Amino acid sequence: MPEIIRKDDSTDHGGLVLEGFPRTNLNGKPMAGVGHQVSCPKCEGVFPIVEGSPTYKVNGIPVALNGMKTACGARLLASGSKARVDGHAVRDHLPE
Repeated sequence: MPEIIRKDDSTDHGGLVLEGFPRTNLNGKPMAGVGHQVSCPKCEGVFPIVEGSPTYKVNGIPVALNGMKTACGARLLASGSKARVDGHAVRDHLPE
């Protein structure tokens, strides 16, 4: 069950998720999804998230999950969120 990506989470290219869905709050930060922008110092630019959950969406837009990619190929790294997507439900505060 992959963890949900939020604004300010990092990537394996050293970048940060710059945006999230308005009016969402997961442990104090908005969730991020397909189309939200991510900085990438390795590729020297800002790129959108291009992968998202096939089952969990906000306003019809797939939510990004740990390990999914941006347009430059960076992998998203979830931090601080214990919420995971399991089928159609979000499981919050799961034990490690």
